[in-house]
Amino acid sequence: MPVDLNQEQRDLGKILSQWSFPEFVKYKRSRRWYAVAILITAVLLIYALVTSNILFATIIIIASIIFVLNEKRESKTIHFKISEEGIVVDNVLYEWPEIKNFWIIYEPDKVKNIYFEFKSLLLPRLPIPLQDQDPVAIREILLDYIDEDIDREGEPISDGLGRMLKL
Repeated sequence: MPVDLNQEQRDLGKILSQWSFPEFVKYKRSRRWYAVAILITAVLLIYALVTSNILFATIIIIASIIFVLNEKRESKTIHFKISEEGIVVDNVLYEWPEIKNFWIIYEPDKVKNIYFEFKSLLLPRLPIPLQDQDPVAIREILLDYIDEDIDREGEPISDGLGRMLKL
């Protein structure tokens, strides 16, 4: 399981690479985007109410509230490190034995991410933006510790859809 470095002192060994990135991308959305989003939300809510699907209506309302609250929130800076002991994401250490594999999607001006997949089914896939890092150099570092999933050639559908819809 991940180790909280705020709670436990841990020697990370040599830091092989490090950089920072924003917690989430703040998309610029037009008035048209908001109008379409409100229209779709209203149609889904009306459909849920007409079909007496209270659970679906509740999910739509909760998702809308979460979206509005996230719109008001500022993105914090996340610090990422690759060390001899594992990867560190904002003072949380994921040790190498916990990580199943990684893959890099590098399409300039579109997506530049490393994805980490964990052995534990309880831990979700972890995307890390490469920012201005050299993907070849990062790949070489990671190959010394974990396997690369060379079968993955594109970004996950959920990430691509989120980027396309500016969510």
